[in-house]
Amino acid sequence: MEGSEEFESEEVDALFFTGETEAAPAQETGYLNEAYSYKQIGSIAKYVEPVSSRSSMDAVLDLFKNDSTLNAVPVEEYDHVIGIIDRKTVDKATGSAWKRFTSGNVGECTTRVDSIFHANEFIEKSINEVTRINRSTGIEYFPVFVGRSFLGLVSLDDFLTRIADIREKDLQKASVIQTAQFPTEAELAALPYKVTVWNRMANMLGGDAYLAYRISEDESIVGVFDVSGKNVAASLLTMTVSSFFKALAKLPCAPRSAVQIVSLLDVYLASVVPPGNFITSILCYMDMKKRRMHIFNCGHTTTFLFYREPGSTAPVKSASILPKLPPFGMGAIGDQLAKPGSPKEHPYLLLEMRSGIHLDLYSDGFTDMQNSDGIRFEEKNACEFFRKLYETPDEQVGNTIGEAVDKYIGGTLIPDDITVMDIRV
Repeated sequence: MEGSEEFESEEVDALFFTGETEAAPAQETGYLNEAYSYKQIGSIAKYVEPVSSRSSMDAVLDLFKNDSTLNAVPVEEYDHVIGIIDRKTVDKATGSAWKRFTSGNVGECTTRVDSIFHANEFIEKSINEVTRINRSTGIEYFPVFVGRSFLGLVSLDDFLTRIADIREKDLQKASVIQTAQFPTEAELAALPYKVTVWNRMANMLGGDAYLAYRISEDESIVGVFDVSGKNVAASLLTMTVSSFFKALAKLPCAPRSAVQIVSLLDVYLASVVPPGNFITSILCYMDMKKRRMHIFNCGHTTTFLFYREPGSTAPVKSASILPKLPPFGMGAIGDQLAKPGSPKEHPYLLLEMRSGIHLDLYSDGFTDMQNSDGIRFEEKNACEFFRKLYETPDEQVGNTIGEAVDKYIGGTLIPDDITVMDIRV
């Protein structure tokens, strides 16, 4: 940021450190939200003037008749709210002239709420108690207090609506954070070879990730990761992978060889990935000075390599790079890479870097996508698509991938995250 800004000092309370300082939207008129964060019960409490337990049922009936939006009224006894009386109860007690004549006072029809809900309590922590009361008693409206003073009423629907909104906002924030861990367009463009990435998550958070890690001016690693599982848990693991490489870039004595980096990543992930989870990946180590490529397929989908001599009109040659290494998170990759043997026996592919080589990496969401008839795209179609993509100009690759996905799935939803990375030497 250019220039500098002056900031006035301000008081910071405990809520600042818990992330609960976001105020409730001001447009929610009628709700007492100004003094409470969006996640506190006080922000959804709506003030309704209490009635005395000694009031007649006719008086409460008039309140409901005069306000169609009113569904419950707090009932007080000796200047203290003891419970509520709702519209259903009043309608039942005054449904006929005889019932109105024989009905007692409000106190006789009051539903008492024994649990006390305070305005500064957090909605998500209170929802279990609210639903327990609702299931056992049928109560849908709850008085909220500040100390011993009545603040307003909240309904079960208020709780559920706000929780859904809170979680939606949290997912949106998490999605922004996850996306920020991926390489930027500028970082991809700075690589000494052409890399195009197309990504679409099946949900707001996903289990796919892609990488562009610059080791030196001449050395770099690019690749795609696919975490077992979906949504929040999977997205946390993608951020773990990203954080590994971001931390590696800051270490003055970080490993530089492809084998060292891949082995270290597996050791690290084996210590943090929960049992039963794993991360597949295809990683490409590119050495522009020595003109060499190391390709590590760690339990991932097939990677396709295409090649044609520059200027030639011959058909494009193709090869499939199958997984020869286990997925990350099992702690077994380092042992596999440490085994002695000739280059032909290595569990990774070592290639001469030639102009005209195209590598196409993808997560299994690409081959698992289905059309309107439920037919999967499959690996064979993926290979043919990438063969045609070889002829596509660099600047059109991303759009071509997106159009192909949209055309195939039509109006159906994708069952899994899709990531495609096109590498051109």
